[in-house]
Amino acid sequence: MVKTRTYSKVMQLVLLLSFMFPVLGFAQTIEITGTVLDNSSTPVIGASVLEKGTTNGIITDFDGKFKLSVSKNATLSVSYVGYKPQEIPVNGQTVFNITLKEDNELLDEVVVIGYGTQKKSDVSGSVASVSGEKLSKIPTANAEMALQGMAPGLMVNFGSGAAGSSASLQVRGVTSWKSDETESGESNGPLVIIDGAPGNMSYLNPEDIKSISVLKDAATAAIYGARAAAGVILIETHRGATNTKPKVSFSAYWGITDTPKKLPVCNAEEFIKVRKMALTNAGTPEEDWPVYIKEYERDPSQFADTDWQDEYYRRGFTQKYNVGYTAGSDKSNISLSAFYSNTDGVAIATGDEKFGFRLNSDVTIGKFKMGESVNYSKWNAELESNSGFSSIYQITNMEPLAPLYDENNIGGYGGAISGMGMSDAGNQIAYNKLLDNSQSNDYIAASGYLQYEPIKGLVLKFNASRNIYFGKLHQFTPTYEIGSLKVNTRASLYEERSQTINDLLEFTANYNTTIKEDHNLSVLLGLSQEENKYEEISSYGEVFENNELDNLGHAQENYAVGGYESRSGLRSLFGRLNYNYKMRYMVMASFRYDGSSRFAEGNKWGFFPSMSLGWNIANEEFWEPFKEKVSTFKFRLSYGGLGNQQIGLYKYIPTLSSNNNTLNYPFGGQNTSLGYAITSLPSNNIKWETTYYKNIGLDVSLWNNKLELTAEAYIKDTHDMLSSKDISLCTGYGSILVNDGKLRTTGAEFQAIYHGSAGDFKYDLDLNLSHYRSVLKEMANPDYLDEYGGAIRTYVGGEIGEFWVYRTAGIFQSQKEVDEWNKEHGYKDQNGNWQKMQPSAKPGDIKFVDQNGDGKLDTNDKVKVGSGTPKVSLGFNVNLSYKAFDLVANFYGNFGAKRYNYTKYQLERMDQVFNYGKNCLDAWTPDNTDTDIPRAVSGDPNKNSRQSDRFVENGDYLRLNNLQIGYNLPANYCKKIGLSNLRIYVGGTRLFTITKYTGYDPSTGSAAGRMGFDYASVPLSRDYMMGIKFGF
Repeated sequence: MVKTRTYSKVMQLVLLLSFMFPVLGFAQTIEITGTVLDNSSTPVIGASVLEKGTTNGIITDFDGKFKLSVSKNATLSVSYVGYKPQEIPVNGQTVFNITLKEDNELLDEVVVIGYGTQKKSDVSGSVASVSGEKLSKIPTANAEMALQGMAPGLMVNFGSGAAGSSASLQVRGVTSWKSDETESGESNGPLVIIDGAPGNMSYLNPEDIKSISVLKDAATAAIYGARAAAGVILIETHRGATNTKPKVSFSAYWGITDTPKKLPVCNAEEFIKVRKMALTNAGTPEEDWPVYIKEYERDPSQFADTDWQDEYYRRGFTQKYNVGYTAGSDKSNISLSAFYSNTDGVAIATGDEKFGFRLNSDVTIGKFKMGESVNYSKWNAELESNSGFSSIYQITNMEPLAPLYDENNIGGYGGAISGMGMSDAGNQIAYNKLLDNSQSNDYIAASGYLQYEPIKGLVLKFNASRNIYFGKLHQFTPTYEIGSLKVNTRASLYEERSQTINDLLEFTANYNTTIKEDHNLSVLLGLSQEENKYEEISSYGEVFENNELDNLGHAQENYAVGGYESRSGLRSLFGRLNYNYKMRYMVMASFRYDGSSRFAEGNKWGFFPSMSLGWNIANEEFWEPFKEKVSTFKFRLSYGGLGNQQIGLYKYIPTLSSNNNTLNYPFGGQNTSLGYAITSLPSNNIKWETTYYKNIGLDVSLWNNKLELTAEAYIKDTHDMLSSKDISLCTGYGSILVNDGKLRTTGAEFQAIYHGSAGDFKYDLDLNLSHYRSVLKEMANPDYLDEYGGAIRTYVGGEIGEFWVYRTAGIFQSQKEVDEWNKEHGYKDQNGNWQKMQPSAKPGDIKFVDQNGDGKLDTNDKVKVGSGTPKVSLGFNVNLSYKAFDLVANFYGNFGAKRYNYTKYQLERMDQVFNYGKNCLDAWTPDNTDTDIPRAVSGDPNKNSRQSDRFVENGDYLRLNNLQIGYNLPANYCKKIGLSNLRIYVGGTRLFTITKYTGYDPSTGSAAGRMGFDYASVPLSRDYMMGIKFGF
């Protein structure tokens, strides 16, 4: 009984205490209120106020106010992006007025370098950084496009605005010259590393990007050795963070796309006018004129008056959706995202579709850490169909007399009218609609790492990755009748499948330590093995039962199959040493020892060292009086060599060829294959191309880093560049590859960044300027000349891609002037007879200048008139905010560039019968002599349309690449609807372009050595859009 009572009392006591503890706990909690302000006493909206050591917290409202229940002895942790965090003891206080100080110590931000990170203040090489936050404010599904103008020294070039096109990247100009465009693109494209593994930016969702670093000199890029001669782009994607609550984010945009510009071409009446003028001036009798002229003048209504540009270029729709999830505990973090985008091409019946997902996570278990990155992306595209000639010239050249539709034709589309004598220009709308030209790629990238830290500062890391590309091409040409001159009676189908696998295994050991607080040391050693395998299979067939059965199993004739496979590998040993003393003196030395399967024994291995030095004078003791105004004054020097293995495969071994024109011969109407033979001489002794970088830089920060200035100059010399050397034809071969080429690129860069505010108004301004010039110094053949399009040249001693054309001297105004010209300009032939330089010239024709005085007009009379490479490229990025409103603007421009307007040539040429530009209405006549347009004359006997300075124009432009005006819903309203943030915006891309260039677009057609040659490039679209972003 006693025991029972005792037990009962104990239980009562336990229950009493259990009820008391919450009461006691509650008694220790107090409610606090406060306001968070900035230096100018402006409320800070959305600042985080957190009870330290707990998840108890809140964010400030529109007035910067907060209310929170905390324990009496709590410590408040207050933070906001761009401001220094503060910790404030509560000590029983209930009202707080907190002022945050701006954190402009941006030089202490961490930048990603090869196999690690560094504080920006410790970097002695050349690195440019772009935050993912900046890129996320450019609405696009193309990560490369978002980078244009963001980093000095990084060129983002657009070959075309057509569906399926992607931008090419180039760091600090041309690195290696190859006349073959594919090999040139490989040699001059930077290495792209995504989360530690080689990747492809085209398949990357821009909103997944956390940061981008561009390694621009040998000191920073040498750690990647043979793959890094043309620079390195390092990309980190979002991985989530530890100790963070789960968060879901969503963003979307919708927009309208259109073509910014139409070219002025003739309508039906104007076309007839110019055509009659051309035939009359050529002396063609009227009875020999095309039938359509007489028929049009008799009854214009029997012809169409088609505006082919209006029919081909359309207003399309673009949309993109992105959803993300992040979370983290004290030992793990995860980030998961997915996206979908769809964009109508500016050309009818074309477009792109992309979708994919990314998963990143990390887990820490004691001294071990492991993680993975998995990315899947799919790209589908409906491309322009091949009509035998470039689509944009089909559109501008097609006579307006031809109808768009004709129900009597197979397929229902119109074209040249039978019996009218019209040209064979094709109805490109019909080709795009009737032919199937589709392409799709699947991209899978998976990487994982295991990291172990046996002792403090030493990290051992093993990383493995595999990237797989699956490509599919489907091209079906049905039977059709597109006018009288474009008839296809045999349907055909070509299909191609390809697979690329890139494998990478790496092991690194990284040791970081600080000695006596002044000496900071970091040492890296690593091993790497990379393998690339490519397989391709293709098939072809003709004649199908009908146009609906576009399957190779239904092909009835002319079956053909093809295939190709290749394999290459790279093994490497690399290392790096970083040292700094009190952040005053910095040294970085690195090396890479690469062995490549692309070279023969004796030349497989290459050693590539580099070194950089830095001196931050502002950290010297004697600088203290100036520190408040000039917080950084750092000199940088670097030198090093980088190898280039992008030379193609199997160049050093004899390769067998089959079934080509060199070996085959015709027999019985068929090509007969003689089997296999060696058709080119192997280059046994070829070795690494090596690029040597010299870089000097200056970093200056003023007024507590409100203003950051960076200036750099560099020289990039490529030695042992592959070139073709002529050999005796007695060998049975014409040439052999040797390492006898040299190329030099020189350049300079400047960047100024200013962070400012005035009350509620805050602004960030970023201006960057880049200049480079690439000159071909040597080739195996001293008289080497590469000519493209008859107007652009690359030769020893000249800049890569110069314009060389005929000089003009005005227009002949009378027959007397023609006679006097030909009396002075000409030569005597072997019989002593005088040969006129322009024997076919008449009044109204162009005068061409005989530069060498030999009395002949030939290629030796062409002169340099400039280059398509700009003297200066400019990027200007603006970020403004006022209370809940923000504005983002990105400008980009090229200056000091020339541009060859091939489209102008197409619209003014008289040697072919196509539609004309409206400027031909202003062609020279005896009554219209004040013009620079030569006479319209059929056949162009004087060759007025030859490559001349008439078609070389000023290629300068300044473009507003992106504009956004956004509104951020105040934090207190977001909280009421269960959101952490909400932003809505309207904007546009490429809204206006200031230029004197008369073609479609001054920015397209930008391959190395072809820059500025505007041939058949579909213009980039102009987009108007609205979007939304929110999280919870």
